[in-house]
Amino acid sequence: MTKCPKCGYENPPEAKYCINCGYRLFQEEIERLEGSGLLLLTSGIIMIVTFLFNALLRVFPLLELIYIIFGVASIYSGYRLYRGVRSPADVMIASLSIIFGFAGTLLLYLYGLALKGLVTPDWIIYLVAAIKLYNDRQKIGSSLKSRNK
Repeated sequence: MTKCPKCGYENPPEAKYCINCGYRLFQEEIERLEGSGLLLLTSGIIMIVTFLFNALLRVFPLLELIYIIFGVASIYSGYRLYRGVRSPADVMIASLSIIFGFAGTLLLYLYGLALKGLVTPDWIIYLVAAIKLYNDRQKIGSSLKSRNK
């Protein structure tokens, strides 16, 4: 029997909610990835700011599109990771944001070096985010397994 912490009623062991008061008996554990989430939030904001102020992006429309889409995707996935991994889609969106964000920022960095334009090593943040997400793979796996139970 499982005792309800709110009303004290003795519930059957398989009960998820208290039969007497409706209180949730087992709180869901969600693994939060604050470090990875904050890195993605920061890199997404940097991409949006770079998009707004870097004139070199105007020369490459495809790069402009990458900056907009994956800047927003980085902010979204960073927020989702910070709040807690809830589905494989969270990890997939974060991974795609890192891959395309890294590629876009590295391309702009290399173009800037070649054309003697504005160069900022924004790609380093995506590299660090990739390493952090890779190191958090154990937490992600355990979080997704606990969600499927």
